[in-house]
Amino acid sequence: MDRGKTVCFIDNSNIFKGQQSAGWKIDWKKFGAFLNSFGEVWQTHFFASEDDPPRAIQTGFYKQLKENLRWEIHLYHLGKKTVTCPGCRKKTVVPAEKGVDVGLATKMLTLGVDRVYETAILVAGHNDYLETVRYIKARGQRVEIISWKGALARDLGLESSSTPIYFDDLKSKILRV
Repeated sequence: MDRGKTVCFIDNSNIFKGQQSAGWKIDWKKFGAFLNSFGEVWQTHFFASEDDPPRAIQTGFYKQLKENLRWEIHLYHLGKKTVTCPGCRKKTVVPAEKGVDVGLATKMLTLGVDRVYETAILVAGHNDYLETVRYIKARGQRVEIISWKGALARDLGLESSSTPIYFDDLKSKILRV
């Protein structure tokens, strides 16, 4: 299959949580090579939240993606939200990602409307991207989805222009050792 000009959009939260659940980490250089094995990916946009102030390990990671892989990095400050324990009703303030989903969807839509790509690869799993994917596909462009098996919303998976690809199945190709 010829993808044509391809752009990748990565929601780091999806990846980060999936890695924690799976118990292994992705080698991003290997993942980039995997993406390009189906045809050159012209550009990759990586969306993430960072602590305020950013931790050195976060800054180093994003710098490595930018300098070594030449990815476009889009960072948003990590916000906070209050959650209430259903059992004891105790309130706790926890970190909360803010702006990443809207930023990714906006970039994907803007580049799609400008016909920058023929195929978008969406690396995410939740339905917040469902309408964006449907709109891009209705314009005649392709959207392929990569996610963790347990994190891919059924409706989003059904909108993929090809069978979704699961990180779980890629472990031997992209495992960081």
